[in-house]
Amino acid sequence: MIERIDLFHLPFYKKEAFTGSDRGVRFWIGKAEVPREGSEGEKDTVLRVIVWEEPFALAHTEEDKKHTKDFPFSEEGLDQIYDWILGEGRELIMYSQGAP
Repeated sequence: MIERIDLFHLPFYKKEAFTGSDRGVRFWIGKAEVPREGSEGEKDTVLRVIVWEEPFALAHTEEDKKHTKDFPFSEEGLDQIYDWILGEGRELIMYSQGAP
């Protein structure tokens, strides 16, 4: 089982993305730029997480089998990602597999 410390600290994500897996769920965490609400042309930096079912790599997984969510680009955002992967993210994968 992954631990919060496994997700590294925020400076890592300024230059790199992180991939991992936990009990049937694969995940990718990286920096993304999204349009700022209410502002034309300006962007916000977020942490994006994508979860999908093992055993395939992200590039070889169909788009409809990937689940994506954005979080604040902060240590608190990483805490939220950790909770989301183990909670709602895992549930999305189990639901798509047909588990009750």
